[in-house]
Amino acid sequence: MKWQGILFACLCLLTYAECRWKHEKHGYRDNANEMTTKPNHRPDPPDHTKLIPMARYVLHNADWASLATISILPAIEGFPFSNVKSIVDGSMANSTGVPYFYMSPLDFSARDLTKNSRATVLVSLEETRYCETHQMDPEDPRCTRLMLSGKMKKLKVNTPEYNFAKAALFERHPAMADFPPDHDWFVAKLKIALIAMVDWYGGAKYIPVRDYLAYNYTGTEMLQYHNKNNLQRTVLP
Repeated sequence: MKWQGILFACLCLLTYAECRWKHEKHGYRDNANEMTTKPNHRPDPPDHTKLIPMARYVLHNADWASLATISILPAIEGFPFSNVKSIVDGSMANSTGVPYFYMSPLDFSARDLTKNSRATVLVSLEETRYCETHQMDPEDPRCTRLMLSGKMKKLKVNTPEYNFAKAALFERHPAMADFPPDHDWFVAKLKIALIAMVDWYGGAKYIPVRDYLAYNYTGTEMLQYHNKNNLQRTVLP
């Protein structure tokens, strides 16, 4: 009986050790998921009655956009074709209101734009998680969506605007620095011709392009948000 008791104790010890190992092994993943699924915390957007500040806020706080072009794919030539593109509208501390892109000629969008430079850029307030936090569906009119239509222009290398835009893109999207160099990356911007925005009930509003670009947007929420995240990553064990 004595050896049976010893065997039982050993089995219990092994079971406990295995359970503890599994918990420690998967615990880091649970913690990581908990951290990455927390809502993004940024200051609330402007009041919906302030059309231009709202439009500039939504674009400046968007990391990516839906870019619609006219497809040249043989099966759907002439059809609208949408693609996801990383964007900035300037550095985190200097918003211009102009969307900038880092593109490759190998991409769907860039190929379409070589034949027809017309495009529409769509960004949504949902990217900040504001709508989710306030229980608003992304299609809810109060969940602001901004549509910028115009013509895409490739920036000339080493001009002041090119250097500014590329630095801003790499600041917001550091992974771009490691994109394959043989993909012939270039910087492009949208020359805005029309601005439409849905930010409340009652249909779309149309914002004069000149007033939109002239507005001195001084929001630093994106800079503060990234600085806060970088600080949190620094102090994590």
